Amino acid sequence: MKFDLLEPATIGEATALLSARADARILAGGQSLLLMIRSGLVRPATLVSLNAVGGLAEITAGPTDGLSIGALATHANILASPLVRERAPLLAMAVERIGSTPVRNFGTLGGNLCHNEMGGDPPPALLALGAEAECAGPRGRRRIPLADFFTDYFSTALAADEILTGIAIPRQPAGSRALYLKHAMRPGDLAIVGVAALLEMDGGVCRRARLALGGVGPVAFRAYEAEKLLGGARLDEGAIDAAAEAAAAMCDPIDDAHAPAEYRKKMARVFVRRALRRAAAGEER
Repeated sequence: MKFDLLEPATIGEATALLSARADARILAGGQSLLLMIRSGLVRPATLVSLNAVGGLAEITAGPTDGLSIGALATHANILASPLVRERAPLLAMAVERIGSTPVRNFGTLGGNLCHNEMGGDPPPALLALGAEAECAGPRGRRRIPLADFFTDYFSTALAADEILTGIAIPRQPAGSRALYLKHAMRPGDLAIVGVAALLEMDGGVCRRARLALGGVGPVAFRAYEAEKLLGGARLDEGAIDAAAEAAAAMCDPIDDAHAPAEYRKKMARVFVRRALRRAAAGEER
């Protein structure tokens, strides 16, 4: 297949190209898009590469002790970043479970989020971290809470002429405990279920919880009903079981080649229980 490859030097130039060419697609790491082109699933006439745009691969401290990650930061960049390990270790846990070494070396965080494939690892972790998507387009810049960014299978809230430029992660509560667990048929596969749990603990009592799941619905999501049950509760087996049931009730899985829907929902219960027990105990793996 033939296509034009354009390399703008600024975000403004890139968004202008998207506005002018309805057939254009953004090229970041290319791990998903190039495979889809080779498979004939998409046939863009124009690819707009972001690799010449400066600053999109940076990982920097946020203005209030949070974290800013450029959309072109690779998964390997994220794993190697002391800032990520210090301020958002939950994201590092999730990224560590992505694919193979070559995929982590070339794949980008922005590409992963925009592709929005069911069972991706970063989305549940970023949801639990309260992250926001930083976007730019002809109408200016805006931030979208990640809970609103994912809209459906392979779909996001980005307008056709908008670009995801980065992810903003707020400062996490002092003493919070976080864990990401994944169930897959083989290491590196997409998650049959991925669970990210972040708990603010006071002794054995959970002051507040964030719980996010992936692989068990059209998009990754926060299990708000389960979070309500956990807030203010002592995390005994009864509270954990109730939260796991509430989280599973929010799942809307599909049958596919990897697992039937009922199995995904069952594993959601199992892995929410495990994640909550282990996060409450302060485990990091």
